[in-house]
Formats: sequence, C-alpha cells, structure tokens
Amino acid sequence: MRSLRRGTKNDAATNRRKGTSDTILLLLLVLMIGVIILNFIVGNQVAFNSAIHIEVTDKGVAIHPTLTNQPPVPLKLKKNIAMDIKSREDKVYSGQEITKFLTGELPFPKDCSDGSSSNKQCRLKFKPGTLQLSSVQTLQQCYVDAKKYKAHIKSMHEPVMTSVSHKHKIIYHYIPKSASSTARHAMFDHLEGKDYALPFDTKMNLVTTHNYTMISFIREPLTRFYSSYDEAFYRMGPWMGEGEVVRNQPNLRLHYQSVKHKIDKYPYLYEGMKEINDFRKMYCPKEVLDTGVFMACDDHDSIDDGRLLKRFEQFVHDYDGIEPFDVHLNMQTTNLIYETGEPLPMSALYNASNAEKEWQEVASQKGVTIPDGAMKHGRHQSRRFDVSKVSEVTQQKICQLLALDYCCLNFKLPEVCDDVGLYCALEQMEGKRMWKKDDSLNVVIRPWEQHP
Repeated sequence: MRSLRRGTKNDAATNRRKGTSDTILLLLLVLMIGVIILNFIVGNQVAFNSAIHIEVTDKGVAIHPTLTNQPPVPLKLKKNIAMDIKSREDKVYSGQEITKFLTGELPFPKDCSDGSSSNKQCRLKFKPGTLQLSSVQTLQQCYVDAKKYKAHIKSMHEPVMTSVSHKHKIIYHYIPKSASSTARHAMFDHLEGKDYALPFDTKMNLVTTHNYTMISFIREPLTRFYSSYDEAFYRMGPWMGEGEVVRNQPNLRLHYQSVKHKIDKYPYLYEGMKEINDFRKMYCPKEVLDTGVFMACDDHDSIDDGRLLKRFEQFVHDYDGIEPFDVHLNMQTTNLIYETGEPLPMSALYNASNAEKEWQEVASQKGVTIPDGAMKHGRHQSRRFDVSKVSEVTQQKICQLLALDYCCLNFKLPEVCDDVGLYCALEQMEGKRMWKKDDSLNVVIRPWEQHP
C-alpha cells in the first residue's frame, strides 16, 4: 500500500513537471509569435541577429541562443537608410538630371537597399515630357510590361497594314488615329509608296538587312483618346452585325460577331440603339440627315444633348486601360513595340499635329519636294459629343490610363492633368535587352507605380 502511494505521488510529480514544461513551452511560443507580429508591424525596424533554440529535457525546458554569422545592423543606421531611400523615391528629378543619367553624364545610384538586403534597385521619379530627348530616343529607353498590356500588343506574326516606298526605302508604320490617313496619302502621292499587309519580321528585315528607314506619327495622348473612342464606338455598334453599313461586307459582320463580347461590360454604351440611324440622330442635325448625305454629318458640330457625353464619361470611369474593346483604343506605345515589350527600331517619330510640314521634311531627306498645300489630309470628323464639356475628373482619369504614352513618348501633360500625381520612373532592369549592344547600365523608363 505504501509502495502504491509512493508510486502515485511520483506520477503526480512527474505530471506536474511535464505540465509545467508544456505551459512554459506554450508561453514561449506565444511570446515568439507576438514578437514576430510586432516586428512585422513596425516594418522590420528591429533586427534579430540571433536565433533561439528550445529544447525540452527531463529536467525542464532549456533555451539556447544560436548566433548568426552576420553582424547586427545598428537600428539608427537602418532608420537612416530607410529614410534616405524614401527621400530618394519621394524626390522628383528634373528632366535634365534624368537625361544625364540616361546618357551617362551622371552616375546612376548603385544601391537603394534598406540594409536588410543588397539587391533593391533604385527608381528615380520624374514628370512626363521633361526629358531633353526626342520621342524616338525616349521610346528606345522604354520597356513595356508585355503581360499587363497583352491585349494592346499585336502578334509579331500577324500581318499589319504598312505603307512602303521601295524606291526611297521608307516604311510608314501605321498607328490608328495619329494622322494615319494623311500619312498614306503622302506615301502614295509623293513617295511612290504602296500598302502591304506585312508581319513584323518582314519589316524588321527591311530595316536591319536592307537599310530601310521606318517612321511613324504620334499624337498628344488625351486628344487622340477622344478620336480613338469615337472610332471605336462607331465600329463596335450593333449596326455592325446587320444593316446598311455591313450589307455588302460579310467580313466586317464576321469580325463584329467575333469581338462584340468585349463590350459586354459596358451595356450602357448602345442603350436604345439598334440601327446606325439611331446613332446618327443623336449627333447629326436633322436637316443634314434629311439630305441623305450622311458623310456630311462629319462636317457639322454635334447636336448631342449630353447622352453621348454621359456614356463616354461612364466608360472612362469603368475602363481599366488594360482591355480595350477595339484596336483604336490601343495605346500608341504598344503599337511601337515587339511582343516582348521592347521598342521597334524606329528611325523617327513625327508630330501628327504638324503632319504637312513633317512630311515635307521626310520627303526633302529623300530629294523630293512637297509644295505647301499639295498634301491630301485624312478625313476631318467632328466629335460626336462636345469635348469641351468633358469633366476635369474624366480628363484626369484618361491621362492616368495613358501614362505609358506620356512617359514612353515624352509628351508633356496637359494642364488639367499636371497635378494628378502622374510620374514616370527611371529604374534598373535585370536581363539583356534586344537593342542593347554595349555594357552600359541597363536602365528603362516606365510609368511610376507605387508597387512595381
């Protein structure tokens, strides 16, 4: 009986020790989890340079520090480094400074790590349109996220309408709504050009192997967006499925059927419209419609009572800039790159707002004279809603959607968008680039994003 009582007491003591050990272990684990959470909240301001090893023995719980090989980073130094990085990212560099970084006149910062690692790359912030570079020079420093903008980028194997003058070795690279009709007239009428449906690799072969000059025209992004939307709205209307517009154009009908799902997320765009005349009545004066000469509608100011404008502003509000419902909404920059996001080897980018003088300059380089007033221009078309009534909020959203064009083509922001916080970034890029032939620093221009 005594032996039994002694055994019972021993078991109880053992259980108490075991319970105490378990309790201590549980408390330590809770403490460690709390420290980890606290460390995460304060942003790694406190660095642990030792690890803790916990061992449970029959004598209790043993705790051993396991030292790392890295010396501790002083907390004050880490704070200073973090503040310096934040200050650098908050700083807005002048276009002159950024240009000097690009040309190598100023050394690019080598390290922007916060002390916990040594591989954080520097990003320098600057405003669009401030670089002391041409548009084509800026484009050559641009790199586009090809996955993000996949819907904007044509396949390298897809034939693209291109005007080529073999006599003068000029390729006009087509960008919709950027004086493209005027450009084709100039190529046909003055430079003996012809239209071809050419894949990218064919054009690149002409440039790299046969020394052709490839040019294009670009346009102020906000202004172009109004034209792009106008064209896209017309081309995606329900009248493209059936009716007078496509009666003798089966390919257009088939194309519409294959892409009309892209406007499903914007059901309000064509509300109350079925036929093309439903649309025309919203913007074209009745006396013009009564003549039956519908092309004349483009020569008159819109009579829109605000319904078309409201739909446009709602679309801009809902649009993410990533999934355009028509090719005319593709950005200009994405028309000037490979599928990889790298820029095409453009020789020059001219300003569409001064198309005639620019084409005279192109022709003079080839020994051809285009007299003043001799050029045919693309079709003039009045807006189908009053652009002057577009709200500032809508204009600012458009600028933000088109940040890629403002940054990669070096366009200055319009005044209405100057204070919306739209910036570009100059940053280092890992890996090789197709156009890069030397060992100079690999830096690229991109729109500034808070979390790249």
